Amino acid sequence: MGKQDAPERELNAYEKVLAEDRRVMREMFRVSIGGAHAGLVVVVFIVVLFAAFGGTAWVLIVGGAVAFWFTVALAATVGGGRRGWTAVKRAYLLAFGWASWL
Repeated sequence: MGKQDAPERELNAYEKVLAEDRRVMREMFRVSIGGAHAGLVVVVFIVVLFAAFGGTAWVLIVGGAVAFWFTVALAATVGGGRRGWTAVKRAYLLAFGWASWL
């Protein structure tokens, strides 16, 4: 094994920049459960507005779209190997966590 295979080797300048970029991207796309709760509240508010002004058909369309998105997120998390409440929590974060970025 060469010296470069050692886990404690020093990163070169290119690897340092890549590592920093990855860290920034992870931080930028991080979501929280509080943000997901806020996203759910926003979605419920929008559905209520559609109920008040658009009628039942629009509530079913918008509510169905949200339910479909959550179902797709749940299928993706189960497909990724998560099970049970962990899968539901991850799907909840995927479906409604966008509010963390507002």
